Amino acid sequence: MYIITSPFIFTLLLFQITTNIDIIILIQLHLDEIMKKILIIIGIVIVLGIGTLLVLPDYLSNTKNTEDVEIVIEEGDNLSTVAEKLYEKEIIPSRYWFRFKGSDVAVNLKPGSYIIPSDVHIDKIYDIIQEGEEEEYISITFPEGFILYQFAERVEGAGIGTSEDFIEATDRYFQDHSYEFDTSDHYFNMEGYLFPDTYYFDHDQTIDEVVQTLIGTMDDVFSEEYMDRMEELNLSKHQVLTIASLIEREAYNDEERETISGVIYNRLDTDMPLQIDATVIYGKGEGREHTTRVLYSDLEEDNPYNTYRNSGMPPGPIASPSINSIHAALYPEEHEYLYYVLGEDGHVFARTYDEHLENVDEYRQDG
Repeated sequence: MYIITSPFIFTLLLFQITTNIDIIILIQLHLDEIMKKILIIIGIVIVLGIGTLLVLPDYLSNTKNTEDVEIVIEEGDNLSTVAEKLYEKEIIPSRYWFRFKGSDVAVNLKPGSYIIPSDVHIDKIYDIIQEGEEEEYISITFPEGFILYQFAERVEGAGIGTSEDFIEATDRYFQDHSYEFDTSDHYFNMEGYLFPDTYYFDHDQTIDEVVQTLIGTMDDVFSEEYMDRMEELNLSKHQVLTIASLIEREAYNDEERETISGVIYNRLDTDMPLQIDATVIYGKGEGREHTTRVLYSDLEEDNPYNTYRNSGMPPGPIASPSINSIHAALYPEEHEYLYYVLGEDGHVFARTYDEHLENVDEYRQDG
């Protein structure tokens, strides 16, 4: 047996042992740090996994399209081909999820052309493609500022009836309801009472039902607030629609509607003729022809709609106003303007006739 007698060797061995223990301790400390980091990473992965499981199904189950999209399912299509079509048209985020969730409807697909609405759950798509082809509707757009005769022409063009049928239907509606305004000078009794918008009608809807829809939509525009405002201004609905129709035909853009409304009120308050060309045009065409050119001789015509010869409002509306024009008619801008002329980017307003002549000279020369 070998016995260490040298102090130097003993010290050296003791140092070696101590160093090895330090190394082991350091390794252990590093291992602990590594394990802590691994555990943290595992925790993060678990949390993210749980979050994904909670959020992902909802994301995958809702459509991506921001507007209605048409899809055609043909004979022989299956759930996979339908999912592919929906994915290619960017309606669904995942074709695989659509197939997985819809496996129970695969045998119930019906060929046809379908409209997929925006922002719906894929369950709605499953319902749509199992119900069979949607009934096609007749879509008609009536632009703001249309006259009643133009409404009639659009209806005839859509194949619902003739323009004369439509006009007769509006007369029937007028006779069946208690309207108190005088129509002796009107070309069409319900002029201005049809709301301009895009409508969808069934093929079997009657022309009387179409008229009811158009007038009913206009009635709905007159909220309780608007009715209270009418009473505050001591105006009838007929008068408001008349003023709104003038604004609709005169305004260059939305920003100046209330300013033009203020001019109309200012002139009415001072018993000054409105002198609005659009009324002359309406009277000249007897509510049927819509032109843009006014001759000086037209301003001398003895017509109830000629606001150059007659003070006050015309007998009734000269077009179907938008909701913006109706709002402007009820809430005119307060100012002292009495005149306006079309400039480069809208109308230029003036308080006095001399200012107006200067504007006319400037802008009509430029034009």
